[in-house]
Amino acid sequence: MAENSSAEKKFLEEKVDKALEEAWSKVNIAVESTAKRLEQSTMTLWLAAEAAEYSSALFSLAYGLEDLDPEVRITKGRGLPGLVKDSMDALRRARELRPKSIAEAYTSLRTAAGYLKAAYLDQSKKTAKKPS
Repeated sequence: MAENSSAEKKFLEEKVDKALEEAWSKVNIAVESTAKRLEQSTMTLWLAAEAAEYSSALFSLAYGLEDLDPEVRITKGRGLPGLVKDSMDALRRARELRPKSIAEAYTSLRTAAGYLKAAYLDQSKKTAKKPS
């Protein structure tokens, strides 16, 4: 039974590794897209936010963090480039902290996901207001 549990944990950790890499890649694309003010930046933000959320869900499942719900504070009036950069920094911290502190890594991952979601919502509101 313990061997089965160990194999399952290893499997989940490998999935977390892949999900974090995907989130990192998509955040980098979102940073580039928003910095260049490309039209598809709303979509790249959505994809990055979804990748971060997925990573977060897998992370919680892999490490039994269902009861941990870190608060993500978004400063009002924070600009889009700042939110995206801060999300990238939080994701980097999550990856670095993972071997040292699972709870701190998860908190950083939730912060990254929260910032990306806020950036996406902000950008989609701005895009919706533009006249065609």
